[in-house]
Amino acid sequence: MALFKSNVSTTSSFCRTTSWLMPILKKSHIMSANTAPNLHDPARRLRIIKHRKSDDIREYGPFFYAGGTNGADLVAQYCENKGWKRIFDNNRGDYIFKWSEYKMVSNYQNFRPGRQILNQIPNNRILTTKGGLCSSLKEYERIAIKYSKGVKAVKLDEFFPETYRIDVKTERQTFFDVFRDGQIWICKPSNLQEGRGIFLLRSREDLSVFRAKLESVADNPITKPSQYNSIIHRVVQRYVVRPLLLDGRKFDVRSYFLIACTSPYMAFFHHGYAKSTCNMYDIYSDDLTSHLTNQFIQKKNPRYNDMKEDTIWSMERLNDYINERYMKVKHLPKDWVFTVFAKRMQEIMTTCFNIAKAKLDCKLGFFDLMGCDFIIDQNFKVWLLEMNANPSLQRHCSVLRTVIPQLVSETLDLVIEIFKKSSKGALILPIQSQKDFVLIYSGCRKDLVARAIRAERVSLTIVKQPSQLNPRVAKRLPKKPVRKQSATMSLSDQAAVERKPVQKAVSLLSHGQLPVVAQLQSLCCTGDKVKTNPLSRSQPACSKEWNQLQTSVSNALMVTAPIVPAFSRKFGIIPQKSKSLDCSLLSK
Repeated sequence: MALFKSNVSTTSSFCRTTSWLMPILKKSHIMSANTAPNLHDPARRLRIIKHRKSDDIREYGPFFYAGGTNGADLVAQYCENKGWKRIFDNNRGDYIFKWSEYKMVSNYQNFRPGRQILNQIPNNRILTTKGGLCSSLKEYERIAIKYSKGVKAVKLDEFFPETYRIDVKTERQTFFDVFRDGQIWICKPSNLQEGRGIFLLRSREDLSVFRAKLESVADNPITKPSQYNSIIHRVVQRYVVRPLLLDGRKFDVRSYFLIACTSPYMAFFHHGYAKSTCNMYDIYSDDLTSHLTNQFIQKKNPRYNDMKEDTIWSMERLNDYINERYMKVKHLPKDWVFTVFAKRMQEIMTTCFNIAKAKLDCKLGFFDLMGCDFIIDQNFKVWLLEMNANPSLQRHCSVLRTVIPQLVSETLDLVIEIFKKSSKGALILPIQSQKDFVLIYSGCRKDLVARAIRAERVSLTIVKQPSQLNPRVAKRLPKKPVRKQSATMSLSDQAAVERKPVQKAVSLLSHGQLPVVAQLQSLCCTGDKVKTNPLSRSQPACSKEWNQLQTSVSNALMVTAPIVPAFSRKFGIIPQKSKSLDCSLLSK
C-alpha cells in the first residue's frame, strides 16, 4: 500500500512539472486536440518527450558532423580524439569534416572546396547503383571496341555477369529474347541495399508474371515519375550457378574501394572479409537465405544466432582454407587469396574507376568509401557483382569488430593527410598514414611541383626573378610585346606618364593587393619607356603623391618585408645622382 502511494505521488509530481509543455506542443502543432496524449500517464508522456542533443553555440571549433547509425560512432570517436567538437545540426556550414549516411542536396550546395571534407561524391551513383554500373560498363565496352584499333579491349564477360536494365526498353526486350528455360536470373532493385526486393527468375511462368507487372507500369504516366520506387527500376543479372563453396555453403567477398581525394584523384584498395550463408548451397532451393550472403537476409534464418560467427570469415582464414583444399587440386600458387585474387580485384576496381572518373564531381574535400562484392566460381574466375555506397560498418561478430574499426581509422587518416597536403600545395607522395590500404590509382606526378589551390594571400615569395623560376615553367611564360613610345612627346604627356604609376602604386598599397617589391618594380620599369626618372624628387607634378608613396612604402617594408630581395637589371637605369627610394631602402 505504501508503494502504491509513493507511485501516485510520483505521478502527480511528474504531471505538475510537465504541465508547462502542453501549450508549447499545441502551439507547434505537434499534437492536436483529438490526439493529445494524457499527461497523467507518465509512461506515455516519457515516450513523447525525447532527449535531443543540441549544439552549444558557446563552443569553439573545429567542428565535425557524424550522422546516421552506420559507423557514426567510430567516426565520432576518431574526430573527438583529435580534439574536434561534434555538432548535431546537419544544416550548419561551419564544419571541417562531415560524415553523412544519406546524401542531401544541402550538403553540396553549401560545400566549400579546399576548406571542408565531405563523404560521398554527389554523383557516385554511376558506380554505386546497379543500373548506373551496368550502363557505365556497357558504354565503356562499346567505346573500347570501336576505338581499340587492334589493341585488346576489355570485355565485360571477363569479370561482370551478363546484366540488363529493365527500365531501358531495348535492354528489357533483349532480356526477354535471351531468357531460356532452365536458366536462373536474379532480379535486383537498382538502388536498394541490404538484399531488399531481390527475387529469382527460374522458368517461363516466372518470366510471364514479371513481364505482366512490367507492362502494367512501363507506359503508365503516373508511375513513371516515381520509377525509382517501382518494379521497373531494376536490373536482371545472370546467376553464377557454380560458385566456389566454403564447407558446402555459398560465399562472396566484400572488399573496399576508397576514393580518398578527387583533386587530384587518389584511389585505394582494402581487403575486407568473406560472408557466407547459413544453409548448404542448393541451386533448386526457393529459400533466399541459401542464395544471398547478405547479413540482413541471413538474420531471417532461424540458424543465424547459432552460426553467426561462422558466417563471417577473415581473409587470413579464407586464404588458409583455399591453400589446404584447392592449392594442389587446382594447381594454385600459394597464398592465392593475397596474390592472384587480390591483384584481380584491384584490376577490376581500377577498370571501373577509369570508366567513371571523367564523370565524377572533382572538388577538393570529396571522398567516398565503397563496398565491392566479388564472387569466385569453381574455375577460380573472379566476378564483380556490385559496388555499394555507404557500405555496412556494423560489428556484430568478432571478425567485423577487428576489421571495421581499423578500416574506418585508416580511411580517415588517408583522407585528412591527402586533404592537408593538397590544400597546401605540397607533394602528396609518399603517404605516411598508409598501412593496409593499397594505392591503385594516383592522379599526381612526382616530377611536378604541387601548387597551392588558394592564392588569396600574396606574399613576397611569389615574386621571383626569371632566373629563379623552374626552367620548364620559364619556357611556357608568354612574352608580352613592348610597346615603343613615340619620339615626340610633350611635357604634359611626360607628366601624365610619371603620375600614373605613382597613383597606381599608392592605391594598391592602401588595399594591400601587391607585395612591395612588385610595386617598386612596376614603378621603376617605366624608365624603359620614358627617358626621365619617375622617382626623382625634382618633378613638381607629383610631389604630393611622392611624399605619400614614400611614407606608405617605408611603413609597409618595416612591417612586412625586413629583407628585400635583389632587383632585376631594369633598376640599373636609375641615375645614381638622384636619391631614389630603392637606393635609400637598400642602404638601410
